[in-house]
Amino acid sequence: MNIGELHTLTTVKELLQRSVDFGEPFEDFPVLLEIKELVARLETDMAAGREKNEIERAGASSFQARRIHRRTLNPWPKEVPVEHQDLILSALEKLSSASSRREEIYDLAAATATESSPKATHAYAKELVREENRRLAQDPHEAYNQRRFQLRDQDEHGGCSFNGYAPAAHAALLKALMDDAWRIEQATDDRRKDDNRTVAQRHADNLFQVLRWASQTRQDTVGHCSLVIGVTEEDEFNWQANFGSNVGIDLTLYDLELLDGHRITDYIVVHDHNGAVKSLVTASRSATFRQRLAMFSRDGCCAYPGCDAPLSRCEAHHVTPWSRGGPTSIDNLAPLCPKHHGWNDDSAVEAHIKMILNGVPIHVDDTGDRRRNNSPRARHSNARRLIDKN
Repeated sequence: MNIGELHTLTTVKELLQRSVDFGEPFEDFPVLLEIKELVARLETDMAAGREKNEIERAGASSFQARRIHRRTLNPWPKEVPVEHQDLILSALEKLSSASSRREEIYDLAAATATESSPKATHAYAKELVREENRRLAQDPHEAYNQRRFQLRDQDEHGGCSFNGYAPAAHAALLKALMDDAWRIEQATDDRRKDDNRTVAQRHADNLFQVLRWASQTRQDTVGHCSLVIGVTEEDEFNWQANFGSNVGIDLTLYDLELLDGHRITDYIVVHDHNGAVKSLVTASRSATFRQRLAMFSRDGCCAYPGCDAPLSRCEAHHVTPWSRGGPTSIDNLAPLCPKHHGWNDDSAVEAHIKMILNGVPIHVDDTGDRRRNNSPRARHSNARRLIDKN
């Protein structure tokens, strides 16, 4: 580094310290985020050609050094934010060395960065990697063969740790039940108002609820579906075909066979080539369930732009409020996760969800700009995939 560059960084450091000492208005927060992006670009450029241990010796933690070093070895388009870049590269580390599509997978994931949240971009990149690894796999039963679960002995606190590996069929069943427990907890009037639990602790509590259900006769009185499988008339029914589900886990025919006989797989929605719901194979349920099923298969996830919350965790939002005569019909219902449901302005003066084309939900912000959710999971919905094909 030359003297001029050192002077520039020292000056910036002093100015930032001044901002810390004297405070900055919250209105300048977006500028701070832009500075963080510039710092990430600069640290990556400065570390180019260096080994990971050199970056650590310069003061970075092992985690930071690994992340920065990984960036120096990969392309980074200007329009891709650093958080998205790090998550895409993290997902690509799982890609089979036998694949020749690494660059293609990176480009596909990077293209979502301007339309998705970091979480959605990461999920999409991981799914692309999983699909490629499945394509290269020789044995369709390998995941099932690797299934395992180990519950360890009690530790000094009296608790037990556990770990394992679940094939897609088992994982989808568990995920659907845990989402079921999460949703019921959210709907109870006496749920904790000051919930200080971590995400991991909430997941543990949901698992405990599932175990409680398993130890007694489960009473299903909340009126919702648990696991929805979406197929189209044109799907090829071979072991490599993947079918989307509302819990965000794709299943193959082999997985569906493993789930055969479970009450949780009562729901299969079939679309025609335009994406319309043609038929519904289901147990005896009320019309409200059918509307929810059709909404699940039409939208794929929360309708808020960039959000990829699975439908199993979404609430049915009345676009025209029920209190103002809005019907409970598929062309007036949009899925919203609890957070974005709370953000919606039912008066339609500020940001809100609106229906177009007789039943397609879009988001209208407080300036009037319209955006449809283009997160990877939304684009992977059965209706969107059919429309994109045409």
